[in-house]
Amino acid sequence: MTLAALPALPAPPELRAPRAPLYVEPLGRVDPLSEPELARALEHDYLVWDSFVGGERRVDLHPLVLSRAAHQAAVATAVHASRAMDEAAAAALADPDEAAAYGFHPDVLALARAADAAGDRGSLARVDLLWSGDGFLACEINADCPGGHNEAAALPALARAAGYHRHHDPTTVLDDLAERLVRESGGPGSPLGDIAIVFCTAYAEDLQVCAIVERAVRRRGGRTSRMPVTALYSVADSLFARGRRVSVIYRYLPTEYLEGAKNAPAIARAVRAGKVRVVASFAEMFAQSKASFARAWALLGRERLEDVIPRTELAPAVSDDELVADRRRWVLKRALGRVGDQVFVGVLHDDDEWRAIVRAVREAEGEVWVAQRYAPQVTVGTPWGERYVTLGVYLLDGVFAGYFARLSPESHASHEALVLPVFVEGRG
Repeated sequence: MTLAALPALPAPPELRAPRAPLYVEPLGRVDPLSEPELARALEHDYLVWDSFVGGERRVDLHPLVLSRAAHQAAVATAVHASRAMDEAAAAALADPDEAAAYGFHPDVLALARAADAAGDRGSLARVDLLWSGDGFLACEINADCPGGHNEAAALPALARAAGYHRHHDPTTVLDDLAERLVRESGGPGSPLGDIAIVFCTAYAEDLQVCAIVERAVRRRGGRTSRMPVTALYSVADSLFARGRRVSVIYRYLPTEYLEGAKNAPAIARAVRAGKVRVVASFAEMFAQSKASFARAWALLGRERLEDVIPRTELAPAVSDDELVADRRRWVLKRALGRVGDQVFVGVLHDDDEWRAIVRAVREAEGEVWVAQRYAPQVTVGTPWGERYVTLGVYLLDGVFAGYFARLSPESHASHEALVLPVFVEGRG
């Protein structure tokens, strides 16, 4: 496989992995989480409160194992896809006409531009990869506020507790993130100001992420607390909450949720003034939008990207006739859809359903949609039958920090997908 190196990058390693590089290695027990000690640890030690969906487990402990070559291929693909989206974002930040393609609310653009002006570009992203049998393709990037921290920390540790002693656990995202936040606040004691962990008050699964990050930060001496974003207010371009200055925001809150918020301008002023740093940066909103895949294809071209991401276009650029006649080769996605919502895979629908979906996308007002080429996948054998793998690669400030793997019976991973621990062959 050939892949043109992105600017300022060394030549990437070979992105294709050899035969059978992914497999699930069953543990000695069929259902290890049926043991009370492990189930309690999942909930109380790692705060995974949503471990069931529709009466079935959403998490399990049988490890997904990657060969060394598959691991190297996954990381290389994720890094190159992420940097391509960074280029697309840079173009949008530099050109209002380019930014208009994303359809962002003015408050979102103001926050992103404030972060860019201040050089506030801290990032935590999860690049979702699909396995084709001989390589990976990045289908989307969760760059604004990716989740999975609890499972990424819990499942490898609980697999060990269940008796799995083979191979290397490469995932350090929770510890790395906590260290990053404490360092940004000036070190232990947070002398530059508190670390505010902001979240959506309506969702327990969001609270569990923020609670485990809060715990990890406090173990490293950071001064922190969880709060709704509405608790933030400004004094002379600095941000405060509960009477204390805030120097760092860990944001488990989609940027678009700040549209129309009364304190959005104050947050933007503080970011622009360099009085507060945000992880993930508001500038990551461009990479979060699936429109960035389409713009990267337009800006960087096929030779740069065909081995990294499927061909992606803004939906209006693909005719109804092409979408309908070639249903099995297209996926329609809302640019700001999250957790698998508003993703329609042509091969999973009949002709009448697909025509209705195409018509609904055309009629959606005020929304940006993309059309992405369907990426054929290869299943892996598991204790639950053949399953498709979506391999999430965490990148903290562009550096590999671990995995979040989901299995699904069809080529569309949603909140109902089964999450497994990930190990890499060898001992570290």
